[in-house]
Amino acid sequence: MQTFGIRDEEFIRGKVPMTKAEIRAMVMVKAGIRPTDRVADIGAGTGSISIEAALAASEGDVYSIERNPEGIRLIEENAEKFGLKNIHTIQGTAPEAMDGLPPLNVVIIGGSSGNMHAILDRAQELLPKGGRMVLTAVTAETTGEVVREFQGRPFTLEGFQMQINRLRKLGRYHLYDPLSPVFIFTAEKI
Repeated sequence: MQTFGIRDEEFIRGKVPMTKAEIRAMVMVKAGIRPTDRVADIGAGTGSISIEAALAASEGDVYSIERNPEGIRLIEENAEKFGLKNIHTIQGTAPEAMDGLPPLNVVIIGGSSGNMHAILDRAQELLPKGGRMVLTAVTAETTGEVVREFQGRPFTLEGFQMQINRLRKLGRYHLYDPLSPVFIFTAEKI
């Protein structure tokens, strides 16, 4: 049985941002990846979502798109650490880095580098009816942009905000350390 939310400490990390375990687990639940799916992880960072997606799409493929060379290196190192051969790294900025991708079942967008409109146009072309997108946003500007961008597109859009507080011990007490709130949007092509 596939479980999500690999511990953050299990990943090889650098200075590239990484989606935290609790958020990653929810992204994976919302993505609904099946064993034979083809998935694009746009703005893949360290590859933590790519790793979880590749485990879920055990007979499929995951295309990890990241513009930062250090991120590409980390994705490849993490794929090797987890023994995954179905992750294909693509260094570049979307949507140009999406050229040549096969039809996809799922697109996960963790970063758009200011190219949200063009990325969504390309993802819309690559996804069949029933194809899914999951987008994460940490800024108010991005959340508004996502809602505006899906107006008039052939997708159903849902969204919610998650706030995670992790328990940590301080002396004889336990405190809650808040992580930044994250908005998660899911869209299914109709």
